[in-house]
Amino acid sequence: MRKRLYRLACLSVFWSTAILGMIAGNAIGQNSISIPTDSKFVLQIDLQALKKSKIGSSLFEMAKEAALKEIGKNFNKDEVSKDKVQEVLGMDPFEEVQSIVICSSEYENPEKSMLGMVRLKQTTGNLEGLLLGLPGYESSKHGKYEIHSAHGDSPKEGVFYGAIHKNASGNHTLIMGASKQSVTGLLDSLDASLSSATPLKNVPLASDRKMLLSMQVLELPTTELGKGPQANIAALLKSVDFSISEEDDELELKGAMLASTDKQAEKIRQSIQGLSAMVELFVSMDDQDEDVQEAMKFLKKIKVTQEGESVKIKLRLPASQIAEMIKKEIADQ
Repeated sequence: MRKRLYRLACLSVFWSTAILGMIAGNAIGQNSISIPTDSKFVLQIDLQALKKSKIGSSLFEMAKEAALKEIGKNFNKDEVSKDKVQEVLGMDPFEEVQSIVICSSEYENPEKSMLGMVRLKQTTGNLEGLLLGLPGYESSKHGKYEIHSAHGDSPKEGVFYGAIHKNASGNHTLIMGASKQSVTGLLDSLDASLSSATPLKNVPLASDRKMLLSMQVLELPTTELGKGPQANIAALLKSVDFSISEEDDELELKGAMLASTDKQAEKIRQSIQGLSAMVELFVSMDDQDEDVQEAMKFLKKIKVTQEGESVKIKLRLPASQIAEMIKKEIADQ
């Protein structure tokens, strides 16, 4: 029983470090990333902007508490302290994790083809040592790098692979993936002198320092969208970019959809404006409800414009109000 708890704890600690990176990523500073050619989306999150923003700072603290509670469960405790996690990891993940970029070639089960890159400062703490205690742990060599692999409590949960890259400045990058090939391919791409044997494509990353989150949809989930207006719009699109930023106590949500032609873009703009008006009409039928009244205010602020083959959507909301709404929603869970 103790051995099983130890394995679960090690696995939880390792993935918690990665999760904290996802919550607290700062991808600014890298202009692009090489990812598998079949990747369908790329997600990046900015730690520094999150910590400084009204909405992000609250979410970050709540996420940190959730991560500590999750680790504590594996020790039969309600929660473990930040200092204890730091002692186990040999570093403070809330400070050492610098960036995160994740991609996947699946929407329904993204973890089956996930590839993640978590940038750290100049220490990896006890991470490599903790890996030795994971179920099914094995290691192999790829050039000068060691490739680690392990699985969950059962092999049926799938194998994940990881490696640690060190650049010329001494900074480390933790690479994790569902396949060994994707991990070694990203390692090779980080070493500019090497030619990767894995098919990769180069994707530009967002560079706006006010951005909290950015997602690039490289291939739309047409199957998952089913049938209806959303599927009809998706059929006309080549790609979609989505971002959230905060400035002057306002949260800005921006979306950019790229169509094949100007005419298709115009159809998409008309469809979105029409659907927005229909939703506004529907919710207005219950205008006595306070939540509905707030939703009406938000809907009226949506702006849709067309520039050639691109359709852009913009929505600005009061950040402090949204932060309070999120806190209340989480407290009610």
